[in-house]
Amino acid sequence: MAIHLNLQRGKLVERPNRFVFWAQSGDERLRLHCPVTGSIGGVKDFQDIPCLFTRSTAAGRTTAGTVEAISLDRGHSWIGINQNRINGWVEELLRADALKEMLPCGGAEILHEVREGSSRLDLCIRRGEQRTYLELKTPMRDLFLNSGTNLSRPPDPNYFERGIKHFYELARLAGEGNRTIVAVCFMYDAQDFHPQEQSEWNRNIREAVDYSRRQGVESWQINLKITDRRLSVRRLLRLW
Repeated sequence: MAIHLNLQRGKLVERPNRFVFWAQSGDERLRLHCPVTGSIGGVKDFQDIPCLFTRSTAAGRTTAGTVEAISLDRGHSWIGINQNRINGWVEELLRADALKEMLPCGGAEILHEVREGSSRLDLCIRRGEQRTYLELKTPMRDLFLNSGTNLSRPPDPNYFERGIKHFYELARLAGEGNRTIVAVCFMYDAQDFHPQEQSEWNRNIREAVDYSRRQGVESWQINLKITDRRLSVRRLLRLW
């Protein structure tokens, strides 16, 4: 199953600030929204990097559209960067049972942004009294393209603070008899996600992960393939 896309091709010129890309598409020079406010895989120079983008017709926008993907191999493959798309895309794939190895979903009710305790979880799949909670993570600070990816740099502390809350909340829900899943989503062909470093910055998140794992929280990896015309599931892997 594939999701139909209608993306346009261009080439990035520069990223003057964390919210904006300048790009060239044919004879047009376009000011485009950058959906990632932090680092994108540690890339510093975006000049001449191919991109896929959507155009916007919304009134009042200061940009002509949004960059959806970039290519680091001259357009042979694409790395999706718009994290805001993930929830909607995963919901579409669930409804089509394209992720049935992880979570059969045909005919179930899908709830969004479900408040549980002090956390808001991305999706809840409800069939009768049975509930499955699904939290989606889409890392962009590093690109997991090979075994040499650097996982030792200090991350955004706010991101991991939210992640810790999610793991403990999912552990509580698992203890109440619900199925709970954390899915790490990549819009490219990422390596298997198994960070090994035992540094100080990730001690708290590791404690949360280990605790939730003991309580029965599952972890999966979803690799998606994005082109200018379609998005599909490339690989689905259970991490634990």
